[in-house]
Amino acid sequence: MGLQGDMVAFLLFLRRSACPALAVFALAASSGPAQAAHERPWLADTSPAEIAQTIPLPGKADWHQALPLSDGSVILLRDPGDNDNTPLLARLAPDTTEITPLLPDWSDVTSGTRAGEGFAPTVLARDETGGVWLIDQGSKGLTPRLIRIDPTTGKILAEQVLPPESLTKTTRFTMFAIHGQMAYLADEGSASLTMLDMARHQATRFFAGYPTSRGHLPLTIDHHIVMGPDGHPVTRDMAYLALETNGKWLYELAPTGPIYRLSTDLLTDPSVTAAEQMEGVTQWRGTPTVSGMTLDDKATLYLTDIENGRLLSFDTARLPHILLVSPRLVQAGIPGWVKTSAQNDTAGTIWVPAGHVLLRIVLH
Repeated sequence: MGLQGDMVAFLLFLRRSACPALAVFALAASSGPAQAAHERPWLADTSPAEIAQTIPLPGKADWHQALPLSDGSVILLRDPGDNDNTPLLARLAPDTTEITPLLPDWSDVTSGTRAGEGFAPTVLARDETGGVWLIDQGSKGLTPRLIRIDPTTGKILAEQVLPPESLTKTTRFTMFAIHGQMAYLADEGSASLTMLDMARHQATRFFAGYPTSRGHLPLTIDHHIVMGPDGHPVTRDMAYLALETNGKWLYELAPTGPIYRLSTDLLTDPSVTAAEQMEGVTQWRGTPTVSGMTLDDKATLYLTDIENGRLLSFDTARLPHILLVSPRLVQAGIPGWVKTSAQNDTAGTIWVPAGHVLLRIVLH
């Protein structure tokens, strides 16, 4: 029968046994991170993207994320950096001529005035109404929270402290998505997905330590494997999320892939069992090492490939494309997509922070 036949027989035996969850776990573990045999190779697109503008960014630290808004402005988040007094948040004006700091005003926060002390934003997100949110990971003993800010003034419009059940000793949120009253958070520190019902102030953690939440390959940047201080290759766990505009489909991946796709109904419906949840997670696509992903209004994924210096896309027909090749992209942070104009049919614009510059990439 061979090794593959033996595995199939073993999985069928488990499915007929009293341990269907074990069968699901064995299936995930057996498939691992390997690229599926049917996956098409990444091929150059017939209408490639182009870098239309390169904008210098302030400060000494690298910039981590770009979140473009429908008014043409871009909200920017930088890495903390050492000895850098540049504000953590900034706003690029719609005409791209001015970058101004965003300093959240804590005076109206329900938990009390903190004057920004301990403020540690880690990632930004935009909800379906265009509202701008961030995760404040907290420091100096402060509890992580979700915060909605005014994107022009930085004024805090709403906040919600994350409930205790959403946190572990190793929790470190690296990306999140919001739709309505539901928030989905990638907890790389605990290798899990957290769902927060903001209306009920209740959280549930999913897939903690499961193969779908783990990184299985070493990080590779500019064709070089990243080595840790212990002399071993560095791996990272689930760090990135993207949510379709209707809030129905969620995509998750570790920086070295693969992308997994799941219906949010698997998380929000309390009648769904753990085995059904795992069976509902689909391996969507293998990837090189990426620094982030974003999703457009047609559910096309865009990924910044820092292994090879490329911008990639993967659409609902599951066709993989190379949109752009540039040495700047090996320094890419988390990208953001925005529709260029409501009056035309262009594919939109991708904004990518790359070290100390911001790239405006036009899609065709």
